[in-house]
Amino acid sequence: MISVLAAASFIATQSQEPPLGPMHPLLKDTVLAGPYKPNWDSIGKHPLPEWFQNDKIGLSAHWGPYAVPGWTAHKDSPYGVAYAEWYRQWMDSNPVVKQYHEDTYGGVHYDTFINGAKNLTTSEVDGFFTEDFDADKLMKFFADSGVKYFFITAKHHDGFCLWDSKYTDRNAAKMGPKRDLLRELTDAARANGLKIGFYYSYYEWHNPSYTAQQPGHRYDGYRKPADVDGDGVDGEYVDDFMIPQIKELIDNYQPDYLCFDGEWDHGYVYWRSRQITAYYFNQAAKRGQQVLINDRFGGGKEGTPNTRGVYGDFYHVEYVANIDRTKPWAMWRGFGNSYGYNRNEAASNILSIKDTLKMMVDVVADGGNVEFNLGPKADGTLADFEVERIAAMGQWLAVNGQSIYGAARSPVKGQEGVQFTHRADLSRLYVHVYDWPTSGRLVLDGLGVKARSAILLATNQTVNTEQSAGGSLVLNLPGTAPDPNVSVIAVDYEGSFGG
Repeated sequence: MISVLAAASFIATQSQEPPLGPMHPLLKDTVLAGPYKPNWDSIGKHPLPEWFQNDKIGLSAHWGPYAVPGWTAHKDSPYGVAYAEWYRQWMDSNPVVKQYHEDTYGGVHYDTFINGAKNLTTSEVDGFFTEDFDADKLMKFFADSGVKYFFITAKHHDGFCLWDSKYTDRNAAKMGPKRDLLRELTDAARANGLKIGFYYSYYEWHNPSYTAQQPGHRYDGYRKPADVDGDGVDGEYVDDFMIPQIKELIDNYQPDYLCFDGEWDHGYVYWRSRQITAYYFNQAAKRGQQVLINDRFGGGKEGTPNTRGVYGDFYHVEYVANIDRTKPWAMWRGFGNSYGYNRNEAASNILSIKDTLKMMVDVVADGGNVEFNLGPKADGTLADFEVERIAAMGQWLAVNGQSIYGAARSPVKGQEGVQFTHRADLSRLYVHVYDWPTSGRLVLDGLGVKARSAILLATNQTVNTEQSAGGSLVLNLPGTAPDPNVSVIAVDYEGSFGG
């Protein structure tokens, strides 16, 4: 198991950091009084939460007005680049999406989706109404399915907020559903024993305070920010809008997890990332709360490095884990090729149930956490293929969960058709069999330890073992796999790997 201090080894430090700039008055007192200071060396001492190390299985959701059209063009690729949550951008830049938008909605402005746009195909009014959304029902389903934490887009790049923010009217409490969706989700998650987190996009595509396109660019619900930081200049995006909103989320909802994104336009000094992070950590420390933050603080601009994989509690990857996986990391991806709801998702891009389970095991075996993303529809319900896969995960985890929760990177590499996870504290190796041997004999090479006992988790059946002189372990298995997707044998062993 990774030490709770593993995050400190992940965070890089700089002997000479760029100047911090003025402390934001909303953050200053808490930042200066708390144990975490606004520099990477101090922030790098933040421990990786035990719950994140042990729980392994999370879900996220991308949800907003983009769920109303819920459509994007096919991009058949192993990398999930067909992002339907980028509909606002694609309707201008992608000719296929632009044609769909014209044919289906008559080319209306994106913001029309918030309160309703006429669908020319169905003659119905499609809007971000969330009429069938039941936060408690959803969180109970997740908890019953073995999920341990959940995070959602509080604000994506389109700038629409899912909470009742006092800094903008562009939010779900004042427009569209007329509900504080984050409050409902936060209360329901905690009532069902789940950790709760929020995704927040630093930048926005069309906020006039960020783009300086004012007036003339439609952005419903905009109110020019007041001079929150008291520097004599009002309407500043970072100091008068973004930082106050992030503080609002931290103070009012006390999230267990902050997931930043949209950081690539500027470096971390511009975004005040060190101040924000120190504030979040200090507020949590005051409450005795174990919290988590990802690695997206700035995009390698204005003379600062790209922070992904450098700073933060863990390395957050999308679809492809082409990273140093000796560090804490999480695989974040949809079951298909989009994060937001995509009614045009190609069936070939959707993970099968077996591949879903295999990915979960493979990631944990490689030291990571699994965060499957959902794209709820505008009415608040999930796509059938998402429900099916979450339910299948739950059924599998109910039987085999001990091989995932609290398990760690395998000390031995997987072999063809087999993957391992490990519990060093129990001297137990979990053998996940993807391809059940028709001979009934499974040969595991190069383990270097002696088996004391082995049990098939699905049936609690003892598995007879043979030990070869060369160190291979032979498991004598039943003729038929108890699980058609992934069966697990728990092997208790003597000795130590590499000893």
